[in-house]
Amino acid sequence: MLNILRSKFSPFMVQMHYFSSGTVVNKQLTKTTKHIILYKTKSNSCSLIQNRSFAGTSPPLITDINYERLKKFINQNEVLIIDVRTKEELAATGVLPNSYNIPLDELNTAFESTPDKFLEMYNIPKPDKDQRIVFSCAKGIRSLKACRYVADLGYKNLFNYTEGWFGWESHK
Repeated sequence: MLNILRSKFSPFMVQMHYFSSGTVVNKQLTKTTKHIILYKTKSNSCSLIQNRSFAGTSPPLITDINYERLKKFINQNEVLIIDVRTKEELAATGVLPNSYNIPLDELNTAFESTPDKFLEMYNIPKPDKDQRIVFSCAKGIRSLKACRYVADLGYKNLFNYTEGWFGWESHK
């Protein structure tokens, strides 16, 4: 057990528990307690899981990745890379290799559309719920929002490129 926090947005107390496996569980102190995995650690890298019931063996839904992991994905063509920045941002700064643009404000419409409409709008097939998808933005904040949104739609293999475009540029 680590901390007790009070959210200014919620009247509930939150208690953080660390387990020997590196899993951090958020325990809301309510009449019916529901365990939620927040972070699952692996050798200094962090995988973020939110709003998912603790099942013990469930793999992370959202994994934070760095430059090296993204570069490996790009070189091996293992994932669909979606940049959620605006078209204006892409024009001003540049794009990640092998990435497709679906601005964050279009994401809900895109992922809730039919496969035919998705293909028509973005020139790529709509990803399956088990397909690996990396989300990127400028700094890793909007991409995390995108990961959370599509995780709520049932997508399971999601990666958040935490360094974003600015991190990518700093490695050149």
